[in-house]
Amino acid sequence: MRIAALLLVAASSAAGGGAADHTFEKTMPLPRTGHTPLHWAVNGCSIVAVSLQNHPSAEDVDKARHKDPDDKSWLWWNFAVENRGGEKCRIQLWVDIYDRAGKVVKSGDRSDTVDAHKLDDNIRVSTRMRTLDIADSPKAHIKAVIGPK
Repeated sequence: MRIAALLLVAASSAAGGGAADHTFEKTMPLPRTGHTPLHWAVNGCSIVAVSLQNHPSAEDVDKARHKDPDDKSWLWWNFAVENRGGEKCRIQLWVDIYDRAGKVVKSGDRSDTVDAHKLDDNIRVSTRMRTLDIADSPKAHIKAVIGPK
């Protein structure tokens, strides 16, 4: 029995190259200012933090509320990433933005690779959505899968 289990583990490691993808998830308030530390890491490849770029100004939100409720804005989710390992890695990212009722109002995703020994890199997930949805959204759910190239 023990030998069969060892053979099964060896076969699954050989089929996957010995490395596996790792999934991380977090529901959080929208990081309207500054960045939110994440520190999700696998074998030296990590997502350090996330920040928002191009959050609408108070003037833009006011204009959307009173003149053009269908106004749209680009919102970029900047994920600070690094790879302290010796091999290239792959990072897949998903972002879901929720309204106050808990319904997803916008989703975005992106995959990219990070070269070995790259200590200052960025993966950007873009979302174009209604300005009012951005202003009124209380939270987002982010998911990442980190694995070998």
